[in-house]
Amino acid sequence: MNNLERIRTARGMTQETLALSAGIAVSTYSMYANGHRTIPRAIAENIASALDCKIEDIFSPEKFTVSKNPSEELCGLTQPVQKEPQAAHNTTS
Repeated sequence: MNNLERIRTARGMTQETLALSAGIAVSTYSMYANGHRTIPRAIAENIASALDCKIEDIFSPEKFTVSKNPSEELCGLTQPVQKEPQAAHNTTS
């Protein structure tokens, strides 16, 4: 689940409610949420406003997020940090 969906569900909003608040169709929102379409800045601002968040909290690349503690704050929500497994290193010569 990406930041957009985490925040939306934590706020108790449906995709339809958020899409209407942002002034877009539900199908368009779904494409944004699934990463199938690039989000124009104006729409990203509308979504952030509807969620009462900063754009950076919603649309920052999750794989580059670094946290030293077991949870991080995301738009006022505390979420557990999911660590990706490290690749095994081949030490044979």
